[in-house]
Amino acid sequence: MSDLRTWLAELAGRGDLGVLASPVDPDQEVAAVLEAADGRRAVRFDAVRGARFPLVGNTMIGRDHLGPALGCATRDAADRMADALDRPRACVEVADAPVLAERLTGEHLLSALPLTRQHEHDAGMYLTSALLSVRDPSSGTTNLSINRMLAVGERELRALLLPGRLRAIFTRAEAEGRDLDVGIVVGVHPALLLASQSPPDRDLDDLEVASALLPSPLRVTRTPTVDAVVPADAEFVLEGRFRAGRRAAEGPFGEFPRTYGPGGPAPVIELEAAWHRTDALFQTILSGGREHFLAGGLPREALLVRALRRAGLDVAGLRLPEHGSCRFDAAVALRDPAPGAATTAMLTLFTAAATVKTVTVVDDDVDVFDDEQIGWAVATRVQADRDLLVVPRAKGSSLDPSARGGTTAKLGIDATVPAAERDAHRQMRVAPPDAERLRSHLLELGLA
Repeated sequence: MSDLRTWLAELAGRGDLGVLASPVDPDQEVAAVLEAADGRRAVRFDAVRGARFPLVGNTMIGRDHLGPALGCATRDAADRMADALDRPRACVEVADAPVLAERLTGEHLLSALPLTRQHEHDAGMYLTSALLSVRDPSSGTTNLSINRMLAVGERELRALLLPGRLRAIFTRAEAEGRDLDVGIVVGVHPALLLASQSPPDRDLDDLEVASALLPSPLRVTRTPTVDAVVPADAEFVLEGRFRAGRRAAEGPFGEFPRTYGPGGPAPVIELEAAWHRTDALFQTILSGGREHFLAGGLPREALLVRALRRAGLDVAGLRLPEHGSCRFDAAVALRDPAPGAATTAMLTLFTAAATVKTVTVVDDDVDVFDDEQIGWAVATRVQADRDLLVVPRAKGSSLDPSARGGTTAKLGIDATVPAAERDAHRQMRVAPPDAERLRSHLLELGLA
């Protein structure tokens, strides 16, 4: 079984899961602990004040955990994701689903959950890791998405819907005067978080993408009250409906650029019921943390690799670096790029992902997973008067605080070397006569 519990057990076995038994305040104290542990440790909170359930965050600690989560080498994670998008796998439907083991009853629904306020100017308590599972009536497939949702009272959520498939589905339903059923899923394996960020293709079933990422087909179930299909082994599912024509104030909220996304009127979800596994564990994602970056970044890397290959380029590696929130900057290595290949790569990436603002293209002797090597290539292989490409007034991210009216300038940096000059730019290397003896020396020094 591939669920949150098995993933946390793997993290615990690696020494990457910490447990905090002391009481912790959901108003910024949880976030402060997660921020301090970001990139270092997943954290389980066993005593969140006012909540009935424990909470876990930082479940994708860093890029090195993408490989183990997807059953591949970390450097192959984007290719693994691209394969799942190209070849999704059918799910297995079950009736006796653990996520429906217990119903959350009584007057308290949202207040029973360990919801958090993460940043000082956030509008209130938010769900940040929930997957919204919505059936697309035009194709019958399921769309998964992660949307920030402000909790109001016991049964109301206000969801920010940025341009994408969910907003298109909701807009069509609202135009027809229909409410839209939604299953809100919390507590899942990382593969489901990644699948929720798949491209907005109406014929793509995001549950089947997750199924292709897992070692065995994903188990799913139908919710009892609303028309939704959800992972059977999730920790929680809240059943609700987007109410046609209803809007209410939502935001501000701290977003992936590590600045606040503005507030405004947002669609309203009214909750009908809530279910959970026995001994359920709630999940949060620290907005602006590595888990937030990687959950959205890896699927975008897969999308960009596919786009470059369709453009006829031989891609040795691609990465959306963490310093750009895994959204704004891209580094791509090409094998033996022909004249003009770097420019083709830049324009392809600018077009394939509107969020990308800066693209650095390098040869395959440069490791795009090493910021120092990328910087070295720029420092030693780039001349500003010949190797820069600026694209003004292009479509950008609505959450980019430097953008104006949704448009941004984009920068391409060609750090490749013309074929005739590659000898002059060859990196110096040390090749020890006996690699095993060197390894022995390093072991003796505690360096290997």
